[in-house]
Amino acid sequence: MMLTEEEQWNDLWQNGTFLTHHIGPKEKFSLYALYDFFVEVEIDIKTNKIIAKGHFKTGETLDRYAGNININKL
Repeated sequence: MMLTEEEQWNDLWQNGTFLTHHIGPKEKFSLYALYDFFVEVEIDIKTNKIIAKGHFKTGETLDRYAGNININKL
């Protein structure tokens, strides 16, 4: 069963574990662990509003956070 957009956000805020931030020139990315995958939330630095979110298990997106996460705290 597919969750609605609102249900996805609620699930992330209730069950996700914040891991770290990655800050770019115009946006900030927040990384969360949720169940057996990661969720990246993109935030506009000027407005402090959420622009987008994406999910993944591995790959280049996760690689940008290498060195920022202490896996002993997970």
